[in-house]
Amino acid sequence: MKDMIKNERTRLIIGLGALTLIAVFILLLVHETTSKFKIIGFKREIEVNYGSEYKDTPGRVCYGSELYCSKVEIYAEGNIDTKKIGKQEILYTYKYKNKKTTLKQSVYVTDTEEPEITIQTDNIVVCPNGKIKDDYIKIRAIDNYDGDISDKVKMYIEDNNLVVGVSDSNNNVAEKKVAITKEDKEAPKLSIIGDEKITITEGEKYKDLGAAATDNCDNIKVETMNNVNTNKVGTYKIVYSAKDSSGNSSTKERTVVVEKKKEVKSNKEKSSTVKYVDRNKNKSGSKIVYLTFDDGPSKHTGRLLDVLKKYNVKATFFVTGYGEDSLIKREYDEGHTVALHTYSHDYKTVYSSVENYYKDLNKIKDRVKRITGVESNLIRFPGGSSNTVSRKTPGLMSYLVKDVQAKGYHYFDWNVSSGDAGATTSTNKVYSNVVNSLKSDVSVVLQHDSKGYSVDAVESIIKFGLENGYTFKALDENSYGAHHGVNN
Repeated sequence: MKDMIKNERTRLIIGLGALTLIAVFILLLVHETTSKFKIIGFKREIEVNYGSEYKDTPGRVCYGSELYCSKVEIYAEGNIDTKKIGKQEILYTYKYKNKKTTLKQSVYVTDTEEPEITIQTDNIVVCPNGKIKDDYIKIRAIDNYDGDISDKVKMYIEDNNLVVGVSDSNNNVAEKKVAITKEDKEAPKLSIIGDEKITITEGEKYKDLGAAATDNCDNIKVETMNNVNTNKVGTYKIVYSAKDSSGNSSTKERTVVVEKKKEVKSNKEKSSTVKYVDRNKNKSGSKIVYLTFDDGPSKHTGRLLDVLKKYNVKATFFVTGYGEDSLIKREYDEGHTVALHTYSHDYKTVYSSVENYYKDLNKIKDRVKRITGVESNLIRFPGGSSNTVSRKTPGLMSYLVKDVQAKGYHYFDWNVSSGDAGATTSTNKVYSNVVNSLKSDVSVVLQHDSKGYSVDAVESIIKFGLENGYTFKALDENSYGAHHGVNN
């Protein structure tokens, strides 16, 4: 009986073992056929802040089935640079034994941080009319991406506050408000155009150049009280005044001395042997003015060009080897005539021989062509064709005036002198010399854009010309030459 029970138990154990083996086999079979990569929490697109620390985000991953899930190996390909705005990518590879899968993640680096505004001025005062006197308001704006963007700051008045705003290149906007005071205690600034003291001769025509006014809050006009009687000897005061909307005012005075007319010798720059040639004389009946400027370009040429542009007046520049190329380029680009003086403007050099004259002329000719792309054949002799400096080389000018024309050049002298190459150093005198000498037909005016006081007179000369029926032109090959008589 005991043996029978023992045998039954043995068979039962063997049976259960077999069933267990079958069950394990079935489970393994099911595991192998249903196992896969399980990825939880993986995002195909993520956003990170500019400059922040980036950490890999592969999600939670294992390989297996519902019954069992094994740990896998994870590999990331690609680097994320959070100092670079825009889309970047990471490729994740998940491996388990000989199984693998890949997922691509797009990482967007964005800047969402507002700039930081610092207002460094205390007790801000603005104009009563709301104009912001921003020349003294110190504001700094620093952005985490763009750096210093203080130059992009915008300001406006809202009630009794100054509103300061700035936007960075990623459209993050910052704004600050600060209380202000509205008042204006600053008087206008007045500056007399030309000399503060002028001496003229009894009966001489006088044209006042006026004064200029600027104000921190308003656009203002200058009021002038002028009682100068040029027909009566005496000392006169011209009073200029300006007043802003807050009642602040300024005044300045110019003294004009009218002297008794005296017998004086001619103040012409050239000798009495100077003659004017009527080549291509104007026959249209109109009054033409050719403004010409020698010896440039210089530090004064830029503002001279500004004045010419303001009145749409074209002029002629007889240039040298000095000054900035950009000024000659601007002269040409703005429609003025760029002509040739000489490169060195050294009388001893250019008038030492025919060979040296042409050597110097060709050098400036090459400069102008290099800058403008155009070869100029318009010239002016230093000192004019009537100069006497060249007498150290006898007969030089008599030869050159013929030879340059034979070589295809057109030379120009002048028949109106501003005096700025001589003793004249007054803006008002330059103006007076020019307007009192303008011809009824063609005027070729000599000035120097190397002389600041001469440049200061140009706007008033243009105004006088336009008000009195003159037409301003630039010289060309067919223009009146105003040739002098040759003295050598």
